[in-house]
Amino acid sequence: MKKSFLILLFTTVLVLPVFAADQGTMEAGIKAGLPLYQETRLECDGYDDYDMKTTMSVGADFFYYVDYNIAVGVGAEHIFNSKLKYAPNEPKDKIGYTNIYFQVKYNFDFDDDGYNNIYPIFQLGYGILHADWDLRNDPPSASVENYNGVYWGIGVGTTIARYFIMELIYSFNYGSAEFTGCAGPHPDFEYDISTYRLKFNLGFKFDFY
Repeated sequence: MKKSFLILLFTTVLVLPVFAADQGTMEAGIKAGLPLYQETRLECDGYDDYDMKTTMSVGADFFYYVDYNIAVGVGAEHIFNSKLKYAPNEPKDKIGYTNIYFQVKYNFDFDDDGYNNIYPIFQLGYGILHADWDLRNDPPSASVENYNGVYWGIGVGTTIARYFIMELIYSFNYGSAEFTGCAGPHPDFEYDISTYRLKFNLGFKFDFY
């Protein structure tokens, strides 16, 4: 709870100058995403890497242009839970995230109006882990506590005909999970969870002046 409060406070400090600004262009957008590749590493006295089944994401962004080509802002996205690809008959664990982040991009325009451009983008923020662990083969008293962590993303995007956006983002989420009272020789243990993904976003944006 304390960590979540500090992150919320940090994000608020970033957002306030954006809303307080009285000059420059502001931009908002919505988007849907499809991970082209997604892998999770579970680490506990060694590690294992697992591919993940296909899922999707939805998100929203808000930018303020501090210069004609330079925009800073905030964003949020929800990545729906996706199953880890274990061997057959192994647990059906699912992992997803809700990410809240600060971001910056630089537009390289193809025309004088800036209606068509390409831009590199960087995101840094906080990821909320909402994993669903399969405990069917564990005692009824078994439990899991999920912990949140850092999120970052880097990629490239393009604006087409002023209002439509496409992005390709490589991103990383970190979290952890603490298991208690599970079956086996080690009933209590903790996973460090690292998720890497390459995601394609398609969206719509509009400008404020």
